Amino acid sequence: MLAGDYKKQVTIPPRQVHLLLSVTCICWLAAKLTGWKLWIAERSFPVVPPFGFLYNLPTITHWILLIVSVTSLLLLIIKPGNKIIQGSLLCSELFSCLLDENRWQPWEYLYLFILFIFIINKNKTAAITNCFIILLATIYFYSGLHKFNDSFLSGIWENMVLKRFLKIPVPVDKGWLHYAGYILPVIESFSGIGLLFLRTRKIAAIMLISMHLFILLLVGPFGLHYEKIVWPWNMAMIFFHRILYIKNSQVSLQSSFLNNRNKIILFCWGILPAFNFVGLWDNFLSWNLYSSELPQMAICIKDPATAMKFQSLINKKDNLNICNGSALINVQAWALHEMGVPACPEERTFRKIKERWKKDFPLSNVDFIIYYFPFKPIVK
Repeated sequence: MLAGDYKKQVTIPPRQVHLLLSVTCICWLAAKLTGWKLWIAERSFPVVPPFGFLYNLPTITHWILLIVSVTSLLLLIIKPGNKIIQGSLLCSELFSCLLDENRWQPWEYLYLFILFIFIINKNKTAAITNCFIILLATIYFYSGLHKFNDSFLSGIWENMVLKRFLKIPVPVDKGWLHYAGYILPVIESFSGIGLLFLRTRKIAAIMLISMHLFILLLVGPFGLHYEKIVWPWNMAMIFFHRILYIKNSQVSLQSSFLNNRNKIILFCWGILPAFNFVGLWDNFLSWNLYSSELPQMAICIKDPATAMKFQSLINKKDNLNICNGSALINVQAWALHEMGVPACPEERTFRKIKERWKKDFPLSNVDFIIYYFPFKPIVK
């Protein structure tokens, strides 16, 4: 039975709906403060706007937008229903994201749409709730689909989960332990679908809460201590499930919520991510996360003396033989080290980073290689 088939239309109390936005703002604020260098221009990692003329904006513009966003988030935690503050936050965040493609992180995209949902639906709790259901279901469905590949098994399952976290020796042959990693995307995708059905939504939510708890153990302070910026995001998702599916398990998905204003939600979250499979929509906006099939870039240092500014970032061991044994800078490691977030995993973004490097350091003797894991170079 689809959630919309339930005869008695049950909705979440308005207070709990506003609590969803308050928690979103708390976790959003935590992410912005953790990765605050992402939102300013005074950093070594290049700022790469989608349009060249935006390079010329004064650096104080980034600071002003960051201050407006942080202030708006603090106010919305207390007054989540204030439309003026909601509009202020949406405008500052959109403008800020226009100044740097690296700011389009998956959690930023989700939080922006949550805010957008509250703005266009005003105080219509049923419509807001149903949009939430669509958002969460599509996130898990597409995220799971992207993990059905051998690179995920080798890069995430074997290396990250088995070897580094559980300290289990990686199997030499591709036996049952290797393919057992497919259990994770199966659970993720099918649980996403299960969120749409009244009979399965609660068990699906429990499975997904367990998944987020495991992720927090894996990347948290008691695990690999990796990518701190996603910790509050995972906690937010756990809270969303508790409110939407555990505490209010009989809330129905109503077809009437798909008015003209909300059709954009279904289009952006249900349809556009499918175009990523043919290269027509961004990876992060399609929930292609931790799949090990995202592009990466290495900066091969031919002459270390010409890149002295980046000595702390240079990896002297070229384990994958990307640079024919030369020292290198892994761009994703650079982004995580300085900003606390990965760089936008798109070939166009890496090419802009390359152009910016050449402009800022014209005398450096380096090569740029964009590749996929396992090492498959596509361009120099």
